[in-house]
Amino acid sequence: MGANAQTEVPTFTASQVLTAAQMNASARTGVPVFATTVTRDAAFGGAGEKTLAAGQLCYLEATNKVQYYDGTAWANLGSVNNVTVFTASGTFTPPAGVTYAIAHIRAGGGGIGNATSGTGGTSSVAFAAGTISATGGSGLNSGQNFAVGNCVTPPANSGQGATYIREVDAAANRVITSNASVNGAEIVAGGAVTPAVGITVTVGAGGAAGTGNGAAGGSGYVWIEYQV
Repeated sequence: MGANAQTEVPTFTASQVLTAAQMNASARTGVPVFATTVTRDAAFGGAGEKTLAAGQLCYLEATNKVQYYDGTAWANLGSVNNVTVFTASGTFTPPAGVTYAIAHIRAGGGGIGNATSGTGGTSSVAFAAGTISATGGSGLNSGQNFAVGNCVTPPANSGQGATYIREVDAAANRVITSNASVNGAEIVAGGAVTPAVGITVTVGAGGAAGTGNGAAGGSGYVWIEYQV
């Protein structure tokens, strides 16, 4: 701990005789200084300690951050929201001081075709308390062959299902008909993370194109939002 670090935030009583150490602890800093969140949390609410309430400030040596208490939780003063985007499976490693993150998870879309079109892959994030998963969209099997070019593969990382589009010339009054496989599910969920400890992120593939000039579904994506 640094020279100004504290392990308690005392509350003095009427007529109490204060020691030099107690006076110095109060005079040395405008806000309490703690080594970690552990010593910060232990310093409030105990016998002879200050009650934690909205508006309380502190400084954390572990992250070099000034924090404020909003009545429910501690938050970093002047924090910035950051986003890490995954277009393929990988590992998210929370930066120092990050203990919570929000994941936007999109699974892969289903494929389309005559037969054997594939289901989109599952996308997921392995939070500390458990894995959050979005299920891939099912494929569409029409039972008929499609003309070349009539099946459209959606963009990568869209999570959309493949689409069948057909133009019918009914007495020169053209009619567009379409059908599509199922889009990948989309989930937004938050969870606890541990700084510097990587968590697994899986991005689901698009469902495979079926037979008969089919098309594949769009792959999914994951983006993780966190505050530093």
